[in-house]
Amino acid sequence: MLKSYLSVLSIVLLFSTIVRSQEQQTCRQIKGYKVCDKKGTLVDVSQQEFEETLEIHDLNLLAIRENTFKNLTTTKLSFGLGNKISAVKKKSFKGLEKLERLDLDSNVISLSPNLFSELKQLHSLSLIFNKISEIPKDTFADLSNLMWLYLGHNDIESVNKDSFSGLSSSLTFLWLNDNKITSIETGAFSQMPELTRLHLENNKLTSIQPGVLRGLHKLDGLFLEENELTSVSKNDFKGLIGLRILNLHHNQIASIESGAFSDLSQLEQLDLRKNQLTRVDSGVFNGLSNLKRLDLSDNKIAVVQSGAFAGLSALKTLILANNKLTDVDRKDFGLTSLTILYT
Repeated sequence: MLKSYLSVLSIVLLFSTIVRSQEQQTCRQIKGYKVCDKKGTLVDVSQQEFEETLEIHDLNLLAIRENTFKNLTTTKLSFGLGNKISAVKKKSFKGLEKLERLDLDSNVISLSPNLFSELKQLHSLSLIFNKISEIPKDTFADLSNLMWLYLGHNDIESVNKDSFSGLSSSLTFLWLNDNKITSIETGAFSQMPELTRLHLENNKLTSIQPGVLRGLHKLDGLFLEENELTSVSKNDFKGLIGLRILNLHHNQIASIESGAFSDLSQLEQLDLRKNQLTRVDSGVFNGLSNLKRLDLSDNKIAVVQSGAFAGLSALKTLILANNKLTDVDRKDFGLTSLTILYT
């Protein structure tokens, strides 16, 4: 009798445990996917029908459990909006072999080595607004198809030579804007031969270390505005033979070394407004034979030496407004192609 009673009790307790477990797990249908979470952790995502995009928003998620995704064919996955995910591991992204775009914006992801290495087909990774303070070695290792990497609006203070170790050489666009970066170690971008756009605006850089940009021959746009640069030296942009856009506005630049832009024969736009320049010396823009737009407005320029703009044969627009110049005449600059002069 007692044995029979204990058996019944065991069954009741087991059933109660199963029911309680099921009650704690919440499942919902999001387009063609069944998405289940439990106490703030994403625990199971399965696919009923093909949908290219899966948006898991507003679930107040804190973590993604390992092996949560069951061989999904989705190519775009977003966790932005309404989540605060911090706990993720390498196998948290297992089962997403087809994924091309991952959006983890506005979470609190803690980076770790090989975190995304399961995502072999990933083209785009966005980690904007995640309070990231450092990039550990090999965080982006094995992402052989990655082309776009968004790391803007975080708390990164330095970029080391190993920050992007193991990263795909196919990376084309890199956003590091709106961080707290004070230093970039030489070699940090050495594995990015295909990089065309580098965003470093709104950081705390006071100088560019020698060799930091070496090897970026395909770089088309470099954005360094709203930093704390005080000067431009002749080695800062050495070797950037493909550069067309260079933004240096809103810094503290008071001097530019002669020959600083000599390698930039393809440069079309140079923005130096809102700096601390007091003069423009002869030879400072040597090598800029393709420059079409030059903005020197909102500086303290009182002197423009004869020949300062020599060689700028393609220049169409020169902006010198809000400086300390008087009686400026385009004929003084010898710019035959100039069509717009703002003084």
